[in-house]
Amino acid sequence: MKNAAKTLGAGLVLAATAACGAGGPGAPANTSTPPVVTTPSALPTSLPASPPVAKPPMSRPTAGPPPSDAMLPPSQVEAKVPAQVSAGTGTTLNVHVEISGCDEATANLAEQNARRVVVKIKIDHGDPGRMCPQVIRYVVLPVRPAEPIGSRTVVLEGS
Repeated sequence: MKNAAKTLGAGLVLAATAACGAGGPGAPANTSTPPVVTTPSALPTSLPASPPVAKPPMSRPTAGPPPSDAMLPPSQVEAKVPAQVSAGTGTTLNVHVEISGCDEATANLAEQNARRVVVKIKIDHGDPGRMCPQVIRYVVLPVRPAEPIGSRTVVLEGS
């Protein structure tokens, strides 16, 4: 197959060269140099290397918690729903949730004691049959327990 392509290419070059030197209206009557014919062995056998591709600029990730947030260690979080928790300023906890299209999410403090803080997360998927964009949004839902989280366990539950 490769040889057939080379032969075809050489034939096209030969035909083009012959057509250019055949003379026609406006062509010189006599040329002193013979036409140049390229043989199949003189054709390149590989393509040149492609130019280097520039890397995109470094930016903040489009999914997941912001890199600057102080995420709680997994041993301190019992997640029964797909969410993460970071410690905010003061007594604030930030619940990080990914939702889509028309979804709306809320996080409410359900219970707190000396050992744990329970947060109920509710995701409303909107009206059935409603057209919604197919995008993933990343939301941060603040929850404010009475005291700083410290070493208490945070339990995330769906409602």
